[in-house]
Amino acid sequence: MAKVENKTSLIDRLAWNIIIPVALLALISLYCIYIAALGDPSHIGSPVKAVVMQALWYLISIVIVVIVMQFDADQLFKVAPIFFGIGIFLLIAVLFFYNRSVAADTGAKSWFKLGPVTFQPSEIMKPAFILMLARVVKDHNDKYGHTIKSDWLLLGKIVAWLAPVAILLKLQNDFGTMLVFIAIVGGVVLVSGISWKIIIPLYGIVIVGAIAVILMVVTPGGQAFLSHFFQAYQFERIKSWLNPSGDTSSGAYQLWQSMKAIGSGQLFGNGFGKASVYVPVRGSDMVFSIIGENFGFVGCVALILIYLYL
Repeated sequence: MAKVENKTSLIDRLAWNIIIPVALLALISLYCIYIAALGDPSHIGSPVKAVVMQALWYLISIVIVVIVMQFDADQLFKVAPIFFGIGIFLLIAVLFFYNRSVAADTGAKSWFKLGPVTFQPSEIMKPAFILMLARVVKDHNDKYGHTIKSDWLLLGKIVAWLAPVAILLKLQNDFGTMLVFIAIVGGVVLVSGISWKIIIPLYGIVIVGAIAVILMVVTPGGQAFLSHFFQAYQFERIKSWLNPSGDTSSGAYQLWQSMKAIGSGQLFGNGFGKASVYVPVRGSDMVFSIIGENFGFVGCVALILIYLYL
């Protein structure tokens, strides 16, 4: 008698404990984008259009997730170099065909514009990079196992795959996205099986280095040295973070206004759609201020708890 293979349906394979918080965050994001566009249409555009475009990206993402779920890890690892190569190609292409208006506003040559749609190729590169690193880690561990020597070799391989991405992001002048890729590497290293005898000293050096940079930023001599590696606006961002009330009319203006907006919500917020404090480009890095202003401390804690659960 032939053996009947028991295949699990797609619905049964879904991790609802992940999908539900992600869906909640998606709905919250659509609300925040709508409110941000109402207060800043010059940067974001029509509120309805902004929400529809974001929802369209979510729908495209769902389709991609469903397609990817049809493949197992070995199949995904086989196509990882192709995806990585496409990502590198796009990061190179954007250096020549970048959106001129976005570059004029932000100084970064990191956005494509195709008709009404703008997007960063680095967003496509992120999952491709993670997939490629996963393949590198698996292939290395299968071949060498774990010794101090082989772990250092694996670390070198990870850094080698990061190098071309970091160089291209540097040419794009997109320091913020480069930090995201460095964070991805940090996460991969943590789960790669590399010995803690390597990880703890390595992360210690990184933390000490970050503290040293912060201390150098606040001294004239340190700034002169760091000017060879960082630009003036990056100094201003670190200064604003260290002292948000120091220059509220210039470098720290956006940060200070966002803090005022969050504080204005007090415990329970001012209610749906209330945005009385002006925050420039609120729909980007300062979108959290909408939660604070509309739903107060309680709403902020609820949002953070959803992230922590996820």
